[in-house]
Amino acid sequence: MSLRKNLVVAFVLFAFGLLTVTLVPFGVVSVHGHLRSFVDAESLDTQHTASAVARTTEPSRSLLEHYEGQADAAWLLDASGSTLAAPTNRQAFPALVTSAPEVESARRGATGTRIADTPDGRRLLIASPTFKAGRLSGVLWASISLAPVRREDRETWAQLAAIGAVVMIIAAMVGVFLSRRIARRLEIVAAGAKRFGEGHLEETITVGGSDEITSLAGTLNTMGAEIDRLVHREKDFVAAASHQIRTPLTAIKIRIDELLATSGTHDAEETEYLKEMAEEVDRLTMLTTRLLDLSSAEVKHESRPLPAAYAVREAIDRIEPLAHHFGISLDLDVQAEGSQIMAAPGAFEEALFNVLDNAVKYSPPGEAVEVSAARADGSFVVRVSDRGPGIATEQRARVVEPFYRATRTKTGYGLGLAISSRLCSSAGATLQLDTRRGGGTTATIRWPAHQ
Repeated sequence: MSLRKNLVVAFVLFAFGLLTVTLVPFGVVSVHGHLRSFVDAESLDTQHTASAVARTTEPSRSLLEHYEGQADAAWLLDASGSTLAAPTNRQAFPALVTSAPEVESARRGATGTRIADTPDGRRLLIASPTFKAGRLSGVLWASISLAPVRREDRETWAQLAAIGAVVMIIAAMVGVFLSRRIARRLEIVAAGAKRFGEGHLEETITVGGSDEITSLAGTLNTMGAEIDRLVHREKDFVAAASHQIRTPLTAIKIRIDELLATSGTHDAEETEYLKEMAEEVDRLTMLTTRLLDLSSAEVKHESRPLPAAYAVREAIDRIEPLAHHFGISLDLDVQAEGSQIMAAPGAFEEALFNVLDNAVKYSPPGEAVEVSAARADGSFVVRVSDRGPGIATEQRARVVEPFYRATRTKTGYGLGLAISSRLCSSAGATLQLDTRRGGGTTATIRWPAHQ
């Protein structure tokens, strides 16, 4: 479950718990108050009726007028418990009459109440004494329906349920709003951290507010700025060191060439040493050049439209002498002659050249390197397929790292694919390495096409 949903669920559950501990006790107290008020009111009414019955000469008629057509019933007893006026609804009373506790209480001169089960359901039973000339003359025993109390209780619970439903809806809406706000700000921070991971350290994370999320964004911005500073310092050092090393290397190479030019004054062993020194100087010069290329590949330059087919053929022309040297043929198939790409000067050609150089070096003599170029899905796609030893799946992510080499059988520095990968990344392109069916590797460059 996402953070946003978790926040909404947590907020709704909190609101539900708060409503439960608030509304349920209130409902219970209200229901109890309804019953208490109903019992008090009916007791007072029964006492008034008992006084009126005691004064009338026709008690049966008085009871009939008071209880006729209602859900209530009344039974008039004399002091000994005999019936003076029978109820119209006998089912509204318990089976026992004289032994009913409320009747016994009335015979002692006090009004008694009780809620009890009857054949007609659960009802309120009230017994009130009647007096004549100051003496107990009988008992008025009333059976009152609890329907009004139940109706009032239902209305109370319905009102509380409606209040709870409205509050829950409001709580859910507030929860959705707050969760979206919190989650959105966290998504901004997460997106910024992802950009940092992709190398865009100069893009700061901007979120409003002054809470912990804002503090986190500020900490990430500080961290990104410091990492960016360290990375640039390292790049500047590599570029400066490589540039400075080339000058003494050039001077050493000149001196060695001068010594080799006078090889008649040296014996064979000295001449061999000088040649080895010249080769090592050439290797160091090439390495410093590649390091400068790697440093330059990480810098974004202004892009411009470039004829794609022309750029592919230019890279092919550059690699062709090396292919002939190794006995490798180049098969070119360009299907999008009129396509253009957006690229900085020389970036696309250099990226493709390094892929071609890698394919030619690792292809067996007599094989062919197949190069195809076409436009697809808004990109200019170039595929370079060779019949070399291939790249293991676990090594594909590492071969684009500087100085990493999948095999040591060929000369090189492990910088070619790293340069291509960074040139592609700077231009918004991708470099993908896959296993070719039948053996070898297929490198695919997807470069943004000019619309």
